[in-house]
Amino acid sequence: MTTKILSEVHRRHIAALREQPALIDAEGLRIGSQYVMFFAEADLMREHVARLTEGFSRPDVLEVGLGLGVFAAQLSVREIGSYWAIEPHPGVALMARTRVVEPFDVPVRVCVDPWQLVTLPAEAFDVIMYDTWPPDGHADPDFAAFVADVAIPCLRPGGRFSFFHSGTSISPARRAVLDRHFAEWTTSPHTMPAEQTPPHWTKPSRDFLIPIATKGDAR
Repeated sequence: MTTKILSEVHRRHIAALREQPALIDAEGLRIGSQYVMFFAEADLMREHVARLTEGFSRPDVLEVGLGLGVFAAQLSVREIGSYWAIEPHPGVALMARTRVVEPFDVPVRVCVDPWQLVTLPAEAFDVIMYDTWPPDGHADPDFAAFVADVAIPCLRPGGRFSFFHSGTSISPARRAVLDRHFAEWTTSPHTMPAEQTPPHWTKPSRDFLIPIATKGDAR
């Protein structure tokens, strides 16, 4: 069995995040002084949930990057089979567990290690949602590693994968990853209405894409 390790840059990044306090207020979640997730993203996450779970009967779901729990809150109105979440900031994980995870009437597991260190069962999930805070310069390499090492091995055939995406186009690097590993993938646009934009909005745009990638029957 291969021992899982984090690179030095990832270790420093996770340590720095964990040193910062997490606070939820009327707008959303702050880690230190930076807002990282907003309640105003509820409609966006509702669309993610609808597109990811459509056609499944009680899907098993993995969320990577629990954060404020906006995705989990939208998922809670859907009948699912089980729910796993990965959130490496213990304070964030505790607040989300108390607010939105514990009410799930299904088997639940919340892991507080980085996803790179979590051992997940093979072909155990129908749905995977990915939304992380990687070190600077590592967003695309981490995405590629996650898809190859986690999403594809852990999705069942026909399972669906999505990720948080701000903006109106998928980068060539991510398009190549999706083309390489999935049988098919699509995107749907979503725009947050201007009147719903929080005062401390930190995302680069109010425009988003909802990518849905489907694992093939044989991998």
